[in-house]
Amino acid sequence: MIDELANIAKQVLVSMNVQVSGVRLSKDSLHLVNSPLCVVIGLVNKKGEEKGILGFEFSEAFAKYALNCLMPGYNVDMLSEIGLSALLELANMTCGNMLTRISPDAVTTPPTAVFGKNAKMLLNTAPCYRMIFDTPSSSLVVSLSVT
Repeated sequence: MIDELANIAKQVLVSMNVQVSGVRLSKDSLHLVNSPLCVVIGLVNKKGEEKGILGFEFSEAFAKYALNCLMPGYNVDMLSEIGLSALLELANMTCGNMLTRISPDAVTTPPTAVFGKNAKMLLNTAPCYRMIFDTPSSSLVVSLSVT
């Protein structure tokens, strides 16, 4: 399933002019995040039986690159109102496309941005699957844990 999710996410990124040169997959025992900006989206199926968390981990280099792809010709800071809005929407659109594969009857929480230099967060104690999308500037990490 993680391969399919990575392909779906790659298609969404490419549709937004983000060049993806490679995709790497990994698995960790906990859903830990260590990035200056993480967009967190909660998942729950309508029966409440399965719950999960999607994390979109943006490095400063990737955020700058993505914003340039989304809004060419503008110099937008990732923590500005418009920058955060654009990155939240990138995460939201990617999540929406992946959701049909994760659980077609699931609903999501609104995307939430958590940011801070040297921030380390524990999003879930469940195993975490990571999809690392390499781009010309750096990488975007999309992580998923389901309980």
